[in-house]
Amino acid sequence: MNSRHGARVAQWWEALDPSARKALLDLHLVEGGRLPEQFVRGLKDHGIHPVQWEEPEAGHIVPAEVAEFLAGKRPASG
Repeated sequence: MNSRHGARVAQWWEALDPSARKALLDLHLVEGGRLPEQFVRGLKDHGIHPVQWEEPEAGHIVPAEVAEFLAGKRPASG
C-alpha cells in the first residue's frame, strides 16, 4: 500500500468508533468483496472511493488498501 493511501485509510480508521472497528474486523473483509454500505461514506470522506457495481445488486467493492489495512489490524491466529 502506498503511503498516501495508507495515511488515508489510517485516518478513516481513527475516525471510526470502537464498535464500528470491531464490526469491520469481525467481517474479515477481503479485496473485491462486498463493502457494507454504512462504511462507504466515511471512506469517501477520507478520499478513498470504493468502486461501485450495479449487478446483480448494487453495492461497493472493498478496496485493496482497506482489506490490507484491516488484515494488519487483526490479531495473528496461531
